[in-house]
Order: sequence, then structure tokens, then C-alpha cells
Amino acid sequence: MKILDIVGTVLLVSFAYSTPVTRTKRFGKGGDVIRGVNLGGLFVLEPWITPSLFEQWNGSNRKVVDEWTFCSELGKYECTRRLQQHWSTWVTESDIKTLASLGLNHVRIPIGHWAFAPDPAEPYVQGQLPYLEKIIRWIGKHGLNAVIDLHGVPGSQNGFDNSGRFGGIEWQTSQQNIDRSIQAVEGIARVAANYPTIVDAVQVLNEPANWGLSVDQ
Repeated sequence: MKILDIVGTVLLVSFAYSTPVTRTKRFGKGGDVIRGVNLGGLFVLEPWITPSLFEQWNGSNRKVVDEWTFCSELGKYECTRRLQQHWSTWVTESDIKTLASLGLNHVRIPIGHWAFAPDPAEPYVQGQLPYLEKIIRWIGKHGLNAVIDLHGVPGSQNGFDNSGRFGGIEWQTSQQNIDRSIQAVEGIARVAANYPTIVDAVQVLNEPANWGLSVDQ
């Protein structure tokens, strides 16, 4: 059970949780053209986007390179404290209003699996969802539409820091990883169903990679 299972699941879950919305335009309020921007670095840390969060580990032997190592190094209490501060300030309603004034019509919101399918054995922390929903409401208030993007899954789908954990690509090696990925998609679909006129797309998985892997995996 691989990526096709997740695609099938998100379609089924979307139908299960959503009330059909009649649309006169192909992409929400944007008509036939999406003019969008990505809220990178908000719910999935990437050092190049949020360097200030990683400054204390700068140096040639840098050991904190992603959200996994960020939380692992700080511990859950301090990681939660710092990330709550980050979530509450990195994107404001004023930012969303500015995006609308520039003629954009979509905002993509990346978020990691750990917000929806946490494992106590992992260093990640939770608490993202109230901030996610607040931003979705701002997006709707200012006449935009939202795309919620599953940006990282257990085991990492590409080995990049933007998956939550830099290193190997292990997502496809474990049925548990796949099951938790589907759980995360279901969680995103439930959030999307609460805002049917605002959230008009779900990205099932960001940038899955297969380099160096067997085609059978």
C-alpha cells in the first residue's frame, strides 16, 4: 500500500466529511487561474526559511537541521514553548490582508503528519491545529482560498528537512508509516470539511522522491 492508497483515501475521506459546494469558478474565488503563495516555515521548520530559530546551533558541527532535531535537542516542553510563540507571530492577519491586496487568490499551508498522527516516541510536539484554523478563517475573511498540504510523513518521503526529518527515505518501508500517513490525510480532510468554501484543495503529499530506491518499494 503506497501513494495510490493515500490518494484513494483522501478522495473517500473528502466525500465522507464534506458537504458538496456549488462553485461557479474552477478554483474557488480565483476563477481558472491560481495565483498563490506558500506559508513555508510555519508548521514545518526549515532552517533556510526560519534561520533565527536555529541560530544557537550555528557552526561547522551543526546538529540541529530540521524540526525533528530541533525538538529533540530542546525537549518537548521548551520546543512547545518556542513553537507556540512562532506559530502565533510568523503569519498574521495583516500578512493575509496584504496577500489579498496584491491580487493573489490562494494560500498554501504546509503542515506535518505529527500534527494529526502523533507518536509519543517521536520528539515532535503538537498544538498546531488552532493556529491552522485561525489562518484558514483569515484567508476566507479576506476573500482567498486555502490549500492544505501534507508536507511530511513518517519516515520521510524525500530525506529533506522539509519533510520534518533530514536523512534517509524510509516512508515506504513500513506499513505503520503508510497507515499514519493516511491518518494524517484524514485529519486534514476533517479540517477542510469545516471550511468548504475556503479550503478548495488538499495536497496529499509534498515532493515524494524515489531516487536510490527499488521500484518495488
